[in-house]
Amino acid sequence: MTTRISRRDFLRSSAALGAGAALASTGAWTGTGLGRGLDFYQPGLDLAVVSGGTPARNCMAAVEALGGFSKFVTPGDKVVIKPNPIGTSPPEMALNTHPTMVEAVVRECVKAGAKEVIAISHDQSQAAVENGTIAAVERGGGTMVMANDIEQYQEIVIPRGRILRRELIARDVLDADVFINMPIAKHHAGAQVTFAMKNLMGVNWDRRRFHLTDLDLTIAELATAVKHSLVILDANHVLMTNGPGGPGEVKVAGQVVAGVDPLAVDAFATRYLDREPHQIRHIQAAYDLGVGEMDLDRLKIKEFTA
Repeated sequence: MTTRISRRDFLRSSAALGAGAALASTGAWTGTGLGRGLDFYQPGLDLAVVSGGTPARNCMAAVEALGGFSKFVTPGDKVVIKPNPIGTSPPEMALNTHPTMVEAVVRECVKAGAKEVIAISHDQSQAAVENGTIAAVERGGGTMVMANDIEQYQEIVIPRGRILRRELIARDVLDADVFINMPIAKHHAGAQVTFAMKNLMGVNWDRRRFHLTDLDLTIAELATAVKHSLVILDANHVLMTNGPGGPGEVKVAGQVVAGVDPLAVDAFATRYLDREPHQIRHIQAAYDLGVGEMDLDRLKIKEFTA
């Protein structure tokens, strides 16, 4: 008989192992007009790819296609959201996750009965103020946590790691019942792309080590240890060059991608930067480590207009 393990128990078991080893666009979302999955829900869907609306509407329609927020969030849950909040530019410059998307997701998690909704990132708080991320989280009814103090972290074991054997991960992520990754699609000078798995570098402590060893392999190894509940990728505006900090060429793709498998989302998102999944080394490495699926032909993908 197969025993199901919750996301929190999965991460707590890794944390316990680590502890033992140590001892030894504009247009804000209003929350109306989508129903509860009746218009967009697609049973068995792996990826929902939505265009045609505002960033917030595309975001909400994508999640509705997967079953709606009530499928992922139950009353009493602690929800942790990881946006990409860097840079002081407006979202049209494609450096940070669109604030109206973040606001909408926070609000919907609250409506689904979450007891606590936290948005978190190991990044500069001033940038998150200036680009509107913190205000968006607060408008939605959540709290923004800038994880810039080592006391906010706990060590876990990376069971499949070769470079990463143990890693400090934000306690809020480890304690979450629901973890929602909300990256923006953009170029990265070192890893070629920044999508969901690269965005996890905002929930670990020592990012410098990733760059000094093997950036792609460490990204993949970290992805084996952080269990996702949902991924919502902002591809409304895509930074094509000079990432991750820009400024650079911006493509207006006008889409949002949602799924539960971060590798599948990342594999699909390579098209926005005119690449194939196998050309991105950390995507291939994550597939080899069993993170998820990168063969898009094996996935049920629905592209539609909100």
